[in-house]
Amino acid sequence: MKKSNWLLLTTILVITSAILFFNFSFKTEVDSMGDDITALKEVTNQYAGAVNTGDFDLWISIWADDAVQMPPDTPARVGKEQIREAMKPGFDKMNLDITIHSIDDIKVYGDLGLVRCTYTLKMTPKAGGETIIDKPDAKDLCLYERQSDGSWKIIYDCNNSNVPPK
Repeated sequence: MKKSNWLLLTTILVITSAILFFNFSFKTEVDSMGDDITALKEVTNQYAGAVNTGDFDLWISIWADDAVQMPPDTPARVGKEQIREAMKPGFDKMNLDITIHSIDDIKVYGDLGLVRCTYTLKMTPKAGGETIIDKPDAKDLCLYERQSDGSWKIIYDCNNSNVPPK
């Protein structure tokens, strides 16, 4: 085989190998990201399901031990125990009804996932009384971290209302 043919053949093999490698790598990354987006949608819906059924144990299990919750008009709650202390009374005293209207954006950056959504939250006292529309038009930005077992847990959550305060 001539040297020029050998060089051409070698060049074609190197380029073909590179194209196959990069296509396979990219497809794996895209497939993985699609799986991550699906998992983040599922955990967001699991969050809403836990709220709506009053399943506090399931709801709190979605939070990382060092999570930070940043609700409006109150100091940040740092750590699962502070979140538990602040939120458990609401689950105990109220029937909660959260409706996620839209998941507007999901981004995945390695082991971090960011979910932005809109929702409403209604509360009805378990002891009886009228339903309170706590957040008629709210938005949430939630940062999740992939755990060693592959699950996603909330590490930061910030929400507020689109409705001006009264």
